[in-house]
Amino acid sequence: MNKLMLFSTLVEVSILVPVIIIFLKRKYIHSELRILIYYVAITLIRNFFGVTSDLLFYTGGNNFNTLFFYNWHSVLGFYIIVFLYFRLLSNQYWKLFIIIATLIFTVLTVMEIPSGSITDVRTALFNKYTYTTSSLLILIIVLGYFYQLLQDLKVENITQFPYFWVSVGLLFYFGGSLFVYLFLLKVQIGTAQITWTINSALSFLLHITMCLAFWYSSSLSKSYKNG
Repeated sequence: MNKLMLFSTLVEVSILVPVIIIFLKRKYIHSELRILIYYVAITLIRNFFGVTSDLLFYTGGNNFNTLFFYNWHSVLGFYIIVFLYFRLLSNQYWKLFIIIATLIFTVLTVMEIPSGSITDVRTALFNKYTYTTSSLLILIIVLGYFYQLLQDLKVENITQFPYFWVSVGLLFYFGGSLFVYLFLLKVQIGTAQITWTINSALSFLLHITMCLAFWYSSSLSKSYKNG
């Protein structure tokens, strides 16, 4: 059995950990954290198909291509994340940037239709535009939110602030993903397994930070300094 593929499968299963924490902390989860639940939900759906295909492969069955679900996850995930930060960012210029970025991303998503990457469930093609664009735009927006945190200085204990952990996870995930999309995917096909392994490691880190975000949801009202 390929150990790298097994690692990727286990990472996909690890999305169940944030799901469990959401269930345990459900009475504390409110406001913008509820938006993050939708991101966990679409990741859970995507990973369900990914793990199912992997299990069929391990047992000698006919597995299936899951790129269709990954492509749609890239699209829907972008909209969920930018909506989250549209709510978190208070600066009107940043809100305007998010609106413009969303319009640009929507146009690029429509441009994916002719290739069939988001319309053919059996597609073997990655989205040509949305992966790189979403990574770049989300990185910019997350950095804008970190700048807001540094400017406002309203958070008493940043290590127990849910949106800090969300932002850290997204920063590493999309920063690493942007490197993969821009550089590693341009080299030989033989490195495909390496790119999947890097993406799996980044996904695992994101799952950990989401766990921390939901775990500290009960501390959200106490995180801000008085006044």
